[in-house]
Amino acid sequence: MRKLTRGGYTLCNDPLFFKKMINTLQSFRTSLTPNVLSNASRHSISRTQFICLSKSTGDGTSDSDLDPPKPEGDSRRQELLARIAMLQTSKVRLTDFLDERSDYLTKFAEEANAEFDKVGEDAMKDLDEASSRILENIESKMQAFEESAGLNRLEIEENDNKLAEFEEKIVEDRNEGLFFKSLRDKKPVDVEKAKEETEKIQEVTKVSAGSKSRRNIYLGLIGILVVSIADSFVSSPDWRKVAVLGGILVALVTQFVYEQTLLSEEVGKGKGNKKE
Repeated sequence: MRKLTRGGYTLCNDPLFFKKMINTLQSFRTSLTPNVLSNASRHSISRTQFICLSKSTGDGTSDSDLDPPKPEGDSRRQELLARIAMLQTSKVRLTDFLDERSDYLTKFAEEANAEFDKVGEDAMKDLDEASSRILENIESKMQAFEESAGLNRLEIEENDNKLAEFEEKIVEDRNEGLFFKSLRDKKPVDVEKAKEETEKIQEVTKVSAGSKSRRNIYLGLIGILVVSIADSFVSSPDWRKVAVLGGILVALVTQFVYEQTLLSEEVGKGKGNKKE
């Protein structure tokens, strides 16, 4: 059998080509069988007629006139088979190429999906770590604030007690002074008591100065909480975190207003005692 080559590829060495070639030849043989039978019947009829004619004419004809016809269909049939084989080979190569590209695209899509999933997981992990760090910082600041608030509350109570004692003493001294003034027209000024009153007024002034520093601390903490709440709204609206920060802010503002009210009352009382 003659080998058919195309693009440096030998078709006879391909088992798939042989299988498809056999199937093609079988289909081609079935399609050509009726034509061959009809041609054979025609040849038999013409041969019988020719034999009859040769018998009728006698021995006048020579054997050179009875040469068989040349096989004109063999070359065309071989050419057709070669073309069919080439088409089948091209079809097989195209199918293999499409399968290969399909596998490559499927693998590429799977890798891309895995990469996207990994990027999303890393982003969520970083976000969780950042939120946990922010919450830890807020908790540490709140703990320090509660400790300082407790100390300030104790200091305020002590100052209130001192101020109450001072007011009671001033009232007693004033009553005693009025009593002795009614007994005597004039009473010499007690320099030591005046110094004590001046020192107590200075203590009240120092307390008010200390309250200014506490006020600055309160304002700084309030500003930090407001910025944290605004950042939570902008970056990721976590309502639980916003609610916690809002509760802390409300408690801080309430404590600040309470201390400012007490401070204003203390300052007013100190000024009234100074005028008296």
